Amino acid sequence: MSKARVGGWLWVLCLQYFVAEAVAISGWPGPYSLSRDYISDLGAVGCGVAANGSAAMPLCSPLHAVMNASLFLQGLLIVGGTALVWSRFPKGALWTVALLLVGGSGFGVSLVGLAPEDALPGPHFLGATENFLFCNAGMAVMGVAMLRERRGMPLLGLVTFAAGIVGLLGVACLGVALVTPRAYLGLGAGGMERLVAYPFPLWIAAMGAMLLRGRGLWAQPPSGPTRQEP
Repeated sequence: MSKARVGGWLWVLCLQYFVAEAVAISGWPGPYSLSRDYISDLGAVGCGVAANGSAAMPLCSPLHAVMNASLFLQGLLIVGGTALVWSRFPKGALWTVALLLVGGSGFGVSLVGLAPEDALPGPHFLGATENFLFCNAGMAVMGVAMLRERRGMPLLGLVTFAAGIVGLLGVACLGVALVTPRAYLGLGAGGMERLVAYPFPLWIAAMGAMLLRGRGLWAQPPSGPTRQEP
């Protein structure tokens, strides 16, 4: 199996995050709200008050090890996959920046898994912020690169760009929400965070699947002289 195919599989395996999140939610005592509760609450190692400071929202995740291990693994899948599939993408500044951002986002999500919100809040916040900014900026830049590529796929480029921009706007809303909860736009803290976090693993898994099928503008023609038919 080629390195690129291994990388494609690593990207597809990023879907493991959704499985781990569902498992962690299943162990949550009482109702867990996708709109109200943060993703990071599932990785909290202790029981107490939720990260948003509301005493009405108890924080307790018995299966926190599942969530944290998944986040750490997610980072490895992103970084490793990006390194292995790099050669399958066109050359150029935009592509390089996009791939650096996409791959770099993996370091942030791994840090989130290593630093639970209630144990190491500083590194946790730093990792989450880096991941959210890098993965969404990476999608936005790659979307532009796809739209500019002559052999490109315009619809894929447009969807990729739109997903990145929506994610970046969501990051801005999370920042403004530190001052006013109205910035959640009725989605709730957890809903807004998921608007920022969910598109990237879905997108990168889809990209990995397309690479495995040998499709896409990144499929470069073979190098070197070609044999002429008589």
